[in-house]
Amino acid sequence: MADWSTAELSTTTSIVKFESEINDLTATNWNNQIAIAKELLGDRLEVVLTERGISVDEAESEVLLNVIANPTVFNLTSDYLTLSLIYDDLSQGMEGLYLSKSEKYKALSKMKFNEDLKRMNLDTNDDDIVDNYRVNWQGKLSR
Repeated sequence: MADWSTAELSTTTSIVKFESEINDLTATNWNNQIAIAKELLGDRLEVVLTERGISVDEAESEVLLNVIANPTVFNLTSDYLTLSLIYDDLSQGMEGLYLSKSEKYKALSKMKFNEDLKRMNLDTNDDDIVDNYRVNWQGKLSR
């Protein structure tokens, strides 16, 4: 079974491929934003999995996100979300190029997240064998 906590989704190298000048903007190390993006992404995934009826035995210290057999499918989503957080920090809430870039990458992360959900594989019974390839979520009808 995959382990969400050790899955490396974004790195300084992976975000630089989109914004080559990012390291020249400031001497800041982006590890905090990378970690926050992974946590935010995990929170969104937990909500989606829970809404779709996926559960684990938390009493046995199982982690819901570990049912995702291929967590690296969310690499690009994580990169976009990380860049959104970085540019949000750099903008300091002021209108301008950095805020525009933050909003652009936030929108890209949402779009990519929805695509990645359809590429996700699940191992729901913790036997290291994928139970659901390319998860096909059925639409939910609510009133």
